[in-house]
Order: sequence, then C-alpha cells, then structure tokens
Amino acid sequence: MIHHSGITKPPLQPDDVTMLTAVLEQWCREKSCGIASPEAQHVAKELVSWFECGIRDRHRLAGLMRHMHLDLNDLPIDGAAPFSAT
Repeated sequence: MIHHSGITKPPLQPDDVTMLTAVLEQWCREKSCGIASPEAQHVAKELVSWFECGIRDRHRLAGLMRHMHLDLNDLPIDGAAPFSAT
C-alpha cells in the first residue's frame, strides 16, 4: 500500500486500470483528442483521484468527466508520463 499525505491507498488492480482506461478513451473520442494530449493527461489524473476517493462506478466516472471544463492555459505541464494501461 502507498502512503500519501497520511492516507493509505490500495494499489490499482489490472481490472481497475482497464476500466479507467476505457473511460478515458471514451472521453477522448467524445472530445476528439488524443490519449497522450495534455487534456487527456489532466483528465486521467482527475479520473484516478476520483477512483481513489471511492467513485468506482464506470458510468458515474464517465458522467463526471463529461462535465469537466478544461482550459489548456490553466493546465500545469510537468512532464509527467501519460496515463497508460501498460
């Protein structure tokens, strides 16, 4: 288990990663952007955060993502690796 800011988070399981990737890919198709784009990377981080906070339902996660309003000028670009299922 990983300890971060005093919170214990269980590791993501392969099925979790598969589901999260599918939700992200669906969002990318709806927004016509690549999965490696800055927008998708930002959404992937948010998606994992929601999942770790207990939102585990695929449809609920997809709904939350649809309501995200992104402004690329406000996104921090930190050189982090893009979200992937590997």
